[in-house]
Amino acid sequence: MTATSADVRMARLLLGVVVVATSAFAIRYYDGHDFVNNVWAPIHGLLAGYNPYDAADIEYHLRYQVPVVAGLYLPTALLMHAPLALLSPSRTADVIAVLNVALIWAGVLLLIPPRTFRACLVAALAGATLVVSAPAQDTIYLGQLSGWAFAGFALLVSSLRRDPSTVWLPAFGVTLVALKPQSAIPILIALAILRYWKVLARAVVILTVTSLPGGVLFIHVAGGPSAIIHTVTSNLNHLSHVPPNDLTNPGNIRIDALGILTHLGGPALTGLGWTAINLAVATGLLVLALRAIARRSSRTLADPYVVIVVALYIVVSLIHLSYDQLQLYLGPLAALGVATESEAPNRRSQVVTAGGFTLAAAGIVFRSGFRSRLMESSLSFLPVQEIWVTLPTLIVLAIVGCVLALDRHPPALEPTK
Repeated sequence: MTATSADVRMARLLLGVVVVATSAFAIRYYDGHDFVNNVWAPIHGLLAGYNPYDAADIEYHLRYQVPVVAGLYLPTALLMHAPLALLSPSRTADVIAVLNVALIWAGVLLLIPPRTFRACLVAALAGATLVVSAPAQDTIYLGQLSGWAFAGFALLVSSLRRDPSTVWLPAFGVTLVALKPQSAIPILIALAILRYWKVLARAVVILTVTSLPGGVLFIHVAGGPSAIIHTVTSNLNHLSHVPPNDLTNPGNIRIDALGILTHLGGPALTGLGWTAINLAVATGLLVLALRAIARRSSRTLADPYVVIVVALYIVVSLIHLSYDQLQLYLGPLAALGVATESEAPNRRSQVVTAGGFTLAAAGIVFRSGFRSRLMESSLSFLPVQEIWVTLPTLIVLAIVGCVLALDRHPPALEPTK
């Protein structure tokens, strides 16, 4: 065994220790009620003939002891987690907490493959920082599906980096990102803009086929077309008034563009019309931001700048909450992965990497415990809630802005001698 291979083996061992230690720390506290309310109970309810998406179905709420109507996740999410329905709610919460921390680490290691000594150390440091950050903490505590979205996007990027011609692995990654409609719509639009038609088509096929069982059950319990439309519209209206989602509530934790606007003192632009306008504006800005890529290829989505732009687009275009900030870390992690593979990072990747350090600091500072201390300290006059919710998005916006500014002013070439 050479000295180099021995170093790599030792680094991988250290990485394994860090993974175990930080994972154990991250899952000390969890509740999992979001997963139980939106996945576990709907699976049981649909199979028993109830409509979990209808706020008027009181019998469903009483039987499964859920305090709120289930969110309209894609039926694919129900099929994926169907085995967990065999467990009790408490055991399901245990599993989803462990699964989420494993998915976060899987995403990190896909983007920063531990092939070299340096890569192992960078992956250990980056992964440890992310898994104990505020968005990871919220994802694990609530049992949210943000872990799947994070790992799925990482799979999409890493598979295209390794083999630009591959289509099924990226499509599977897109499927994991698209388990919620508010993430599915923007990721599919982004793929179309980037002209990943083969990946897009296969992702749509996977989502369609895997949605059939849950979709058929929903149609059966909801009734005819008019009843389905009523269920969907009333569900969206009901959930839009839940405190974390409600733009008129100063304590909402929305990180999409309409949410950021309210946190910055702007008006609460509620309703489907404003949501559609926000999506259209965000899509237009995505097209403009991607113009910085002069020559597109099948590896375009492996570019860290493109990754951070698309992740930002997903988060701001439709309703997303604080735990979805996890997606904003994908670009910096992709940039670190490029650097550790001895590739010469371009200026865009360097800016994304530098901005990632600021983003990581914000993720640590605004963990729930630190937030509480800030509110109780001499800094209690600060709008901690607003800073916590808006700062990561604003940091990523600044990263994108810096890249666009640099591309408008390329470095001057040195004169030849």
